[in-house]
Amino acid sequence: MKTAQDIKVAQYWNDIAQDFDAIYTGQNKSSFARTLDRWLRKDIYGRFDWVMRKSGDVNGKTICDIGCGSGRFVTSLAKRGASRVLGVDVAPEMLKLARELARQEGVGGRTEFAQMDIIDWTRTDVFDETIAIGFWDYFANPTERLQIIRKMTRERFLSAWPRLWTWRAPVRKVRLTVLGCPVYFFSKSEVYRYLEATGFKVISCETVGKLHCVDAVPV
Repeated sequence: MKTAQDIKVAQYWNDIAQDFDAIYTGQNKSSFARTLDRWLRKDIYGRFDWVMRKSGDVNGKTICDIGCGSGRFVTSLAKRGASRVLGVDVAPEMLKLARELARQEGVGGRTEFAQMDIIDWTRTDVFDETIAIGFWDYFANPTERLQIIRKMTRERFLSAWPRLWTWRAPVRKVRLTVLGCPVYFFSKSEVYRYLEATGFKVISCETVGKLHCVDAVPV
């Protein structure tokens, strides 16, 4: 069930869509600002590289990116040969960027985008692989969404979770709270418990910067 906090999260990401995507593109940023991004936001690049590595050969696969943002993962996976990649996000401005990126990269025919919270998912689609990166930061209790993701996952689920007890956690907590966006952090044991309680088996968990990056399979 969606809450007032879920609405705040959607509004926050809609408002910062252009600024967030500029972390990838460097558009309208000075060389110093781009260097700063590489230093302060290296987790964003690290989690992207992790997903591309762990996805392996996606040729002919169907994939769903939950919380797809501006579509960087969607487009890259489609370019690597996925037959169909669906990006799901709550922010219309993010999806506008995602559709344009897919068009520019020539994979519009193999990508699809849906504006929704995954908690409202009513479709019967099942995907070979699902991913949820930069997504769990905003939910105090991920159980209901994980249950939905389990039903739509055939082979593999890749997810990234913000780590508890890092120097960045309190800084980020204060900054986002001031901006009206809730944020949450998880211990490794909590991540395992949530995944196992909703029908997943953890295959591996890697520390990527201040993230737990988890490769899991449905059981």
